[in-house]
Amino acid sequence: MEEDIEILIQILAECLDSQHHWTEHQLIEALQAEPYQFFDKAALRDPLNLFQTHFILFHSLYKLRERWRLQKKYELFIHTLNIECQPWQQGEKDLAENDPLAEYYLDLSQLSSTSETDVESMLNDFWERMGQDFSTKQLMPTDEACEVMELTPPLTEKQVKKQYRRLVHKYHPDKGGSVAKMQNVQRAYRAILVSLN
Repeated sequence: MEEDIEILIQILAECLDSQHHWTEHQLIEALQAEPYQFFDKAALRDPLNLFQTHFILFHSLYKLRERWRLQKKYELFIHTLNIECQPWQQGEKDLAENDPLAEYYLDLSQLSSTSETDVESMLNDFWERMGQDFSTKQLMPTDEACEVMELTPPLTEKQVKKQYRRLVHKYHPDKGGSVAKMQNVQRAYRAILVSLN
């Protein structure tokens, strides 16, 4: 695995050196395509593969950030929607000493110890929090919400959450969808969850 990670770090350095701003999704697509083909085409198809792909990518990005700091080459900003090379400045490393995310992603035992059940639990917690964000807004009528979510009653919470994840993947603005469509899907998701409880 260490050799694969070193190869990925070299590829990321090349990608980020030639283009200073990426989203995580753009980087994964580039790493799936020619000439790299580092990640399999199925890398994002199920929650566990998605988690593992994300973890390996972020592990490698944080390793690259450490390397570039030592070389005083770039400061690397790492976020799913914004992975960006910024000019290195004296003192950057000192300011970022306590970085819990870096500690998490640099610990490879996190990758091997996270099971499919753990990933599903993390996703379910996230979707529940997302649903709560819309509790103060007027709820969409249930029949309209089912139409937006492309679902037909009777529904289970598990079925609704699975469909919501599919639609988020399909309509996310970072993947070519629109913000308006995503917001509509989120409103519909919240309305159906409320109707089921």
